[in-house]
Amino acid sequence: MSRGSTDVRRAQTPDRLGDAPGFVIRKLYQSYTAAWSRMVDTGLTGPQFAVLAVLDEHDGSDQASVGSAAALDASTMVDVARRLERRSLIVRTRSPIDARRKVVQITALGEAELARSRECITPLDEALFAHAPRRKEEIMAELNALSVRWAELAAELDAADS
Repeated sequence: MSRGSTDVRRAQTPDRLGDAPGFVIRKLYQSYTAAWSRMVDTGLTGPQFAVLAVLDEHDGSDQASVGSAAALDASTMVDVARRLERRSLIVRTRSPIDARRKVVQITALGEAELARSRECITPLDEALFAHAPRRKEEIMAELNALSVRWAELAAELDAADS
């Protein structure tokens, strides 16, 4: 085909990419994010929801441990916390023990927003696993096991680089 041709070839995903874990995970995440924005449209992003869910169980924790529990790196956690604080969904204060740390607490408004989001998540989960509802627990267990193993691998590689 010449450069000036009006024919447009449509690229297809190579079969080998379907064997690449990173590619498949990225596709899953993009699809999940799209479904989240359509079905859980409460104004919370997934990371914001995760922070509120962590605080619902561990209110008054330090910001770094909330970020870790929500699977957010430090800079992302700072950004998410600022956004939640601007919306009055959380309150951050300096730790009385260590002024370098911030203590994070969920507000009543944050609890209400979390509850609204949780109501929308059930239909999302049902839609995501409609192809195999009986296997949801099995699939989630495997995904969680992969997450733990790959985090361990990343830590091992970081340690080897040190």
